[in-house]
Amino acid sequence: MVRKNRQARVKRPRRPRVVRGWIAANQRAVWYAAAGTLAAILYAIAAPVEAAVYGAPVLVALFVTAARCAALVVAVRWPVVGVIVFTISSAVVRFEVAPPGAPWPWSVTAIVEFTALVFAVWSLHGWRRGLVAYLVPGLVISAMAQLDFDGGSMAGGIVALSVGAVAAGVGTLVRDRVRVGAALDKERQLGQVEQERRLVAEERQRIARELHDVVAHGLSLIQIQATSAPYRVTGVTPEAAAEFADIARSARGSLAEMRQLLGALRGDDEPAERAPQPTVGDIPALVGETRRAGANITLAMPEGTEAPPAQGIAAYRIVQEAISNAMRHAPGARIDVVVDVIGGVLAIDIANDAPETPPAQSRPGHGLVGMRERATILGGSLDAARTNDGGFRVLARLPLGAHGEESR
Repeated sequence: MVRKNRQARVKRPRRPRVVRGWIAANQRAVWYAAAGTLAAILYAIAAPVEAAVYGAPVLVALFVTAARCAALVVAVRWPVVGVIVFTISSAVVRFEVAPPGAPWPWSVTAIVEFTALVFAVWSLHGWRRGLVAYLVPGLVISAMAQLDFDGGSMAGGIVALSVGAVAAGVGTLVRDRVRVGAALDKERQLGQVEQERRLVAEERQRIARELHDVVAHGLSLIQIQATSAPYRVTGVTPEAAAEFADIARSARGSLAEMRQLLGALRGDDEPAERAPQPTVGDIPALVGETRRAGANITLAMPEGTEAPPAQGIAAYRIVQEAISNAMRHAPGARIDVVVDVIGGVLAIDIANDAPETPPAQSRPGHGLVGMRERATILGGSLDAARTNDGGFRVLARLPLGAHGEESR
């Protein structure tokens, strides 16, 4: 019976990959969170500064500064609206007369907000809207320095425009980096899809070559029996002999077509396989060879277990690949193999414990793809997943009935 004591579960991906994937899928939400956090911090600093240093009425300082900080959040979705709100609110506060020595018309908080605004718009919406975010507030607020022109006001404007230019440059780099990263991710996904298709196609070719022997054997028997029937059976009429001849001729034609198809499936540089195809009966020998190689492996398979040729080949290859994966990824771990026929279904269960030592990193192969493809072609199923104790389990079900249906 197939074991029930191992509960399989899907392996969870690494946390950094999950975080990066979530950020990539929710970039707008991340920008909103960052802009909202920065706006709250700047508001807590800017409102008291506007009231205490620049002499703005408390209510004016609270509401106008709130509008100016909120412009950062608005610009994430509506950049032009955010630029207009920022410019108007900054100009209103700047109409207040600053005491001697205070930066005017650019305060320190205004420069920080302006820099954040330019960076956000340039990163999210490109250089056209970014140029608007840079020039409109920069020119309007700097022009107010002419109301009380002195070296300090001119220096404040130069600092604001210079820092804003740096923010624009950094925003351009960030936007290009995001675009390139998105393009690379898309190409990587397409590459993975193409690789998966190629691996499936290669495995299907291999399966077709193996099944060729099974079908060819059956057609050969039909051809031989049809050819020899008139000589083995007495009293065959001429009409029946002609019918047998047609059957033999059809079988020979089918064999020739299969050989041509096999030649197309096999590459020019790929040698033909001479060894006979394995069956379910060869699984004990496979396990014995693995045990002699030093693996801790057990097999539970009733004596006399049989399966049709196609299912037998698939069962052997699934067990072979699962054992190889267990020895590669969990060296030294115990491997348990269970093969049984239950209700017209050939059930295969290969499970290994957690590795004694972490295995070396290896490139992912296509073993699971091939095993799943073999089971699917025969109308069965294959599940492979991590177990709760850190091991791995492969469970395959191959129907033994005709056309992939389970026997009743």
